[in-house]
Amino acid sequence: MRWMIVAALALGVAACGDATTTGEGGQTEAAADTYTMEIRASELEQSYIVIAPDGRTVGARASGGASALMADDRAQALAGTAPPEGEPLPEVMALRLPGFSMSISGDEEEGQGESGRVNLSMGADGQQITVHADEGGPGDADDRAYVRITGADAESVREFIDEAEELSPEVKTEMRAALGL
Repeated sequence: MRWMIVAALALGVAACGDATTTGEGGQTEAAADTYTMEIRASELEQSYIVIAPDGRTVGARASGGASALMADDRAQALAGTAPPEGEPLPEVMALRLPGFSMSISGDEEEGQGESGRVNLSMGADGQQITVHADEGGPGDADDRAYVRITGADAESVREFIDEAEELSPEVKTEMRAALGL
């Protein structure tokens, strides 16, 4: 299942840092001095979003071999849009240990493609990683993936930007500059 590969990649991208705190109602939120990183991808385009501790939102989009920095309002709007949830998926596995929890949900319907979600909380302060992958139907045209990592430090953000293969070196430089990195 490709969505499991996406989940493994998310674990590789996630560098530990001071992460999250629990807000009202038990909601997890990024600590004041950490960043949030998102990737939204389909077969046709990839969007990379970084939300800085001071609230600045910087985004870039890549499609067809070209990439560009997003306008500030577009990056903020995309960051504020929740990924499509779809129908609830059956839980496949859950593991909870002190300082670490992981739940994996997935579904594979004959002829309908595969979809899955991985939610991780790890580190002393509970860094959060969320992965949603949906393979849609046959073929790659309707495949989608969403990865969100909260609680990242500045070095993790630099790595996130530098390792985005679809972004040109110029766009990577613009993203780092816009974030003050």
